[in-house]
Amino acid sequence: MIIEKNGVKYFVFENLTKAGVKHCFTTRVGGVSEGAYSSLNLGFHNGDCPEAVGENLRRICDVVGFDVDSFVMTRQVHGVLVENLGLPGTIPEGGGQSPCDGLMTALTSVTLATYYADCVPIMLFDPVRRVIANAHAGWRGCASDMAGAAVAAMQRYYSCNPADILAGIGPAISMENFEVGQEVVDEFQKSLSFFDSFVYNSKVVKNKYHIDLWGICQKSLEQAGLKAHNIEVAGMCTYALPELFYSHRRDGVPRGNMLAMISL
Repeated sequence: MIIEKNGVKYFVFENLTKAGVKHCFTTRVGGVSEGAYSSLNLGFHNGDCPEAVGENLRRICDVVGFDVDSFVMTRQVHGVLVENLGLPGTIPEGGGQSPCDGLMTALTSVTLATYYADCVPIMLFDPVRRVIANAHAGWRGCASDMAGAAVAAMQRYYSCNPADILAGIGPAISMENFEVGQEVVDEFQKSLSFFDSFVYNSKVVKNKYHIDLWGICQKSLEQAGLKAHNIEVAGMCTYALPELFYSHRRDGVPRGNMLAMISL
């Protein structure tokens, strides 16, 4: 659901909110950035004024309640590596960026953050083990089962039971607006046995296809052992809602970035 506070709009999951987990997925509304970055751009490396991005981060932290100095941010490579921040010494000094597409921790002193502008954000919380994870899944990550990799990492490092885990699949590009060629379809078919249930022929352009990334991530989580009723899907398309979200496919570059953020 979308919440607005002090002019800043952000999305939260009902299941994680009820579980008491501090989290949000930002929109583009409520910041100070201008032009193509208007207005709540949270990307520090996309050409925007660093002072404006810093002010934007301060604003979202103020309204949601994050510590602005607690962030660990990914440097995304469209893979399936999930880094474990298990000890204070594993946290990059100054909240620097880690070269991976997912982060997890049982520490209460950090906020895990991943970047978006169409890709799929996946937030996970085990209320029994008190572990959180934040995973970024572009189409390559979806094809490589990033959702399942995040769950497996939680099992490996923290002995989490997938049946206990709550999940949120955030705003991302929808099937209707994610049109691809045969080469992308081939990559999915190589790795996902259930893929054919989530690809559709384009009704407009010959030899083009539409892929349901939301559905693929949900199916991946279920195959990893999550209960269907513990998975919440935002169902909001970043491409179709320009007043709320940045979209790489719609806007190209330069453009802003949203953040998915979660902390214990």
